[in-house]
Amino acid sequence: MSTRGAFARFAVLVTAAVFALLLLLGALQRTDDLKPTTALGKYGGSSEVVMGAGGKVTPPSVHHLEEPIKEELVRQLEQELPEVNYSFWYHWAKPMGYKANKTCAPYPDPLDLQLHNIYWQSFVNSNVTFRLYAAYLDKRKPLKLPTVRILATANQIGDAFPPTHCQLWFEGYREPVFVDVSEYLTVWVKAWGFKRNLNYPHLLSCPVPRHLAAMISMPKTVSLVVKRCDRASNSLRVNQAESPLTSQNATQKLKNQNATLNFGVCVKGFDFPYVDLSERLIEWFELQRLLGASRIYAYMYDVHPAVQRVLDYYQRTGFLELRPLTLANGMPRLRHYQHMLLQQRKLEKRLNELIPYNDCFYRNLDRHDYLVNVDVDEVIMPKGENRNWHQLVQKAHAMDTEKGGTCAGRFPALCFINSYFTKVVAELSNHEEQAIAGELFVLQHTQRFKNYSLPGRATKCFHNSRLSLTLHNHFTLKWLPGGCNPRTLEISVAQMQHYREPDGKYNSTDLVEDRTVWKFAGELRAAVEYVWLHLDDVLLAQFSDPEEQQQLEDSLDQDGEELEREQQPLQQVVQVPALPEP
Repeated sequence: MSTRGAFARFAVLVTAAVFALLLLLGALQRTDDLKPTTALGKYGGSSEVVMGAGGKVTPPSVHHLEEPIKEELVRQLEQELPEVNYSFWYHWAKPMGYKANKTCAPYPDPLDLQLHNIYWQSFVNSNVTFRLYAAYLDKRKPLKLPTVRILATANQIGDAFPPTHCQLWFEGYREPVFVDVSEYLTVWVKAWGFKRNLNYPHLLSCPVPRHLAAMISMPKTVSLVVKRCDRASNSLRVNQAESPLTSQNATQKLKNQNATLNFGVCVKGFDFPYVDLSERLIEWFELQRLLGASRIYAYMYDVHPAVQRVLDYYQRTGFLELRPLTLANGMPRLRHYQHMLLQQRKLEKRLNELIPYNDCFYRNLDRHDYLVNVDVDEVIMPKGENRNWHQLVQKAHAMDTEKGGTCAGRFPALCFINSYFTKVVAELSNHEEQAIAGELFVLQHTQRFKNYSLPGRATKCFHNSRLSLTLHNHFTLKWLPGGCNPRTLEISVAQMQHYREPDGKYNSTDLVEDRTVWKFAGELRAAVEYVWLHLDDVLLAQFSDPEEQQQLEDSLDQDGEELEREQQPLQQVVQVPALPEP
């Protein structure tokens, strides 16, 4: 028999054997499909129903969830209601019986709080209904006393408030400290819009008495009451901003050539349930980073799943802090209804926007020199030789000094004139420019409406964390003593690039080419491409310890080598033998 004939017979035998094996596997699979099964249990129980002797069916085993106790329960409760200080109640107020006396001002039990929804509490005094959002400790130097600030809304604006008292609670100090609310700062101007009984944002102040500020730690919680001895129905954690990222203030940093100002960016509640803005959002995040933002703080109503994927990435990398948000009117987070309300009730939307902006400022005023309130279609763009926000602040102070001014370092806000960049896509002159621009939105949309907005109209600002007191979307409303008036920078220094259509009609003669952003083209493109390559890097990102990450990488390499060794015998079996030499 020839060698070629032997090989042909061998190939036929191998083919027949493989075919028989496939038939056997198919039969076994059909047998498995006949086993009675149920859907996976709601709580993770086994999905198989066991057939016992005599045809009796045995139900799947029951798996109970372990009920959290003590410290774990406290941690989970604080995740559910982040502004209620369960830990303080559990470790101090409850075991030590916090109260003024047997009949006066007992510490409020968390189960007795008037929760408006997840992130709000209610307090009623006379005819005024307050919705309480969060509280913060303000220890800035211009203040005479450390002050607890309460960010809230009230169903009135411009009218006098009834007297209200603060109960301040401290660690190791069983009795509350009573102080009066010293001021009610309105974070809105009535002339901008008014309807009766809407929720108007306010900032309430509870000063900490001087002798206590020097003797004991700062307050941990605060409650508002009508009478001092009332049992409070609200209790807010007093948020104390993290330690400064540097011990130097902004003025010292500007004198120190090696120090860089620290900028945080605050973004109002994301409400994009139907639109995929993931590409634009990555581009915007990376451009903020290039300009000098060290961290972005955003708030969440609801977003498209693709947008959530982007937000998850930036949270994992530490560049984004995302905080869920609900409306002050108490409406639950119903995706479609909430979006419709925000779209159709413009005044309510504007009022609610001021809550995240001011919350972001007070949570982070000790972490940054400036907080920047912008939307995701806005970019504060340096012009000329300036390439970052630090240089813009330097320029503003230098210009003031050159003119004989004394406000360098004392501007509560540095503001930038608005310019509209339209949806008209510019024609790129050659293939090289097309390759650079790629799909990047800001590099393609360089047709600017030639008329700038008036100063103060649609402006955006750097808010000085040492001086600003209350913030609007567009400017600082009030500031602390010692501050000068806010300063608007000339358009030769910087501009606020707003990527949207102007309010009025226009034609092509009203547009000019503005490629200021192109000086960042290479860096921006590289940064965006990097994010797309690493957008789903979840596993390695979970390990912040370099040793743990290296161990994981070694383990993955080892698994890969073992898999290759396991596959080698299989490859030898399934490979068709090479034809022998004739």
